[in-house]
Amino acid sequence: MYTHGRKQGCRISLDYTYKGMQVAYLENDVLRVGLLLEKGADIFEFTYKPCDLDFMWQSPIPMRRPFVATSALPEGAFHDYYYGGWQEILPSAGWANEPYMGTYQGLHGEVSLLPFKSTIIEDTQEKVTLHTYVRLYRSPLVLERTMSLKRGIAALFIHERLLNESVGEFAIMWGHHPAIGEPFLDDSCVVMTPAAKVEVMAYHPNGLWEPGEDYDFPKVRNKRTATLQDVTCVLSKETQSVDIVFFKELTEGWYGLTNQRLGVGFGMAWDKELFKCLWMWQVYGGHTNYPWYGRTYNCALEPFTSYPPCGVGNAIKNGTALIMKPNEVIETELVAVAYQGEGINRIQLNGIVE
Repeated sequence: MYTHGRKQGCRISLDYTYKGMQVAYLENDVLRVGLLLEKGADIFEFTYKPCDLDFMWQSPIPMRRPFVATSALPEGAFHDYYYGGWQEILPSAGWANEPYMGTYQGLHGEVSLLPFKSTIIEDTQEKVTLHTYVRLYRSPLVLERTMSLKRGIAALFIHERLLNESVGEFAIMWGHHPAIGEPFLDDSCVVMTPAAKVEVMAYHPNGLWEPGEDYDFPKVRNKRTATLQDVTCVLSKETQSVDIVFFKELTEGWYGLTNQRLGVGFGMAWDKELFKCLWMWQVYGGHTNYPWYGRTYNCALEPFTSYPPCGVGNAIKNGTALIMKPNEVIETELVAVAYQGEGINRIQLNGIVE
């Protein structure tokens, strides 16, 4: 078990072999963050040391190198390699069977399936910083992500820089997809976020919530009981449901997911002018078809520029796609935190939890 204060200060390790793949670990006295450099620089571990608790969900599909599939899926390879954890989604979210700008982007775009280059740019007792970089294959985009831990602070600081190398405009959907699972996740968990509206997507036959675009946060209609219910309260795996909902009209960009039994939580903060809505993917034991066949219990809380997960063409039609100008650069900051307590009022970009 990790012990708070067992190791003072920060440290970083790079090119550490994990299951035959290159990873990096950023660590301070309260957090340990693992990055899968060969696949999207995914965050596969986010452990809060005082509680020896990793928030990231691990799928029954194992983490592995590319393999020979029985057939190529029209949607692409995202699900075949989706072991859980936290992916960055770019340049499209969800799957659409029509091309954009002459090519198909596949389920959740390409960033999460690409290898990243990485460089340690700071390694001291007070702070560690890792710079990662990828140039996309099918899209004219370059993404740089810089991640830092500071001594004694339970927060991962993320700086991102996205460049459109095209001579023309390029539309994107961009977001972060951290999936949360057991042993942290249970039916005492509650989402806190400053939203005004909720939209429920018609997503799966086992959906619990009645699809609709204009629910007042936080209550939506339960199809099984025909009553309004608080959608921010996580349900048990026995619910046998799966849904996607969108929290909209955010007054600030933050959320906290608190386990009230354990008195501990995971949260994020971001620029709401860029990531305008918060998706919540709720898998309460009801995803009974490919790729999980009823074996999963998890949720994901995802800051996004756009919605729904139906491809960038649909986001263009509904006006939520982010249109990058020729040679435009977007820079932004995010933070992911661990905290203790039964609830929160706010998370700031400096990592302070109120």
